[in-house]
Amino acid sequence: MLEVTDLHVNYGPVRAVHGVSFAAQPGRITLVLGANGAGKTTSLRAVAGFHRPASGTVTLDGQSLVGTPAHKVVRKGMTLVPEGRKIFFPLTVEENLRIGAYVAPRGGIEKSIEEVYAQFPILGERRSSQAGLLSGGEQQMLAFGRALMSKPRMMLMDEPSMGLAPTMVEQVLSSVRRMADDGIGILMVEQNADAGLRIADDVVVVNRGETVWTGPASEARGNKAIVHAMLGEAALDDA
Repeated sequence: MLEVTDLHVNYGPVRAVHGVSFAAQPGRITLVLGANGAGKTTSLRAVAGFHRPASGTVTLDGQSLVGTPAHKVVRKGMTLVPEGRKIFFPLTVEENLRIGAYVAPRGGIEKSIEEVYAQFPILGERRSSQAGLLSGGEQQMLAFGRALMSKPRMMLMDEPSMGLAPTMVEQVLSSVRRMADDGIGILMVEQNADAGLRIADDVVVVNRGETVWTGPASEARGNKAIVHAMLGEAALDDA
């Protein structure tokens, strides 16, 4: 279980995050919502070890991660799928997957690759293709696959549907739901609130650097005025 309590993150004199708290559990999707500039990505990157918090606690299964650099956070069972996917375009699909396995035991890498191909068959079909030739949705699946190669217990995802066609958004977020159903905890920042709410179990709303609402996704879906009040009238497609 990932627990974040009273997280504060500064950029020099600027307080970017000042009071974010949430929890994310195995097998569940925790959706983080908030307007642009609310502190969502900064919080995710601090949890993942890319920014050192000014104060607050971050624990994974009871073990503190504060001050742990990102590569060691991965070794402890948590990985970040960043905004924009950040795959290596000149390399092949399979080479990208092997990069994701840098913390995995050498004896299990081939099996892990085949497991990724089983979950995302299109990647198996394109295993020898340059990653830069994949569609946006396929690149996102590759980013997921690369993260899965480290055998995480918790995955952090920053805007997985960004820039994707509506039909591909559904496919990508359905794959997020499958990963959670397989037992991985998912903490997901997603600007498309309506799409995110369709698959989420729990919701955290962040506004101006602090948590302002938490609750079950069913409550947010059933009373979308909650989300409208926090994010504005454009937040949901069909409310």
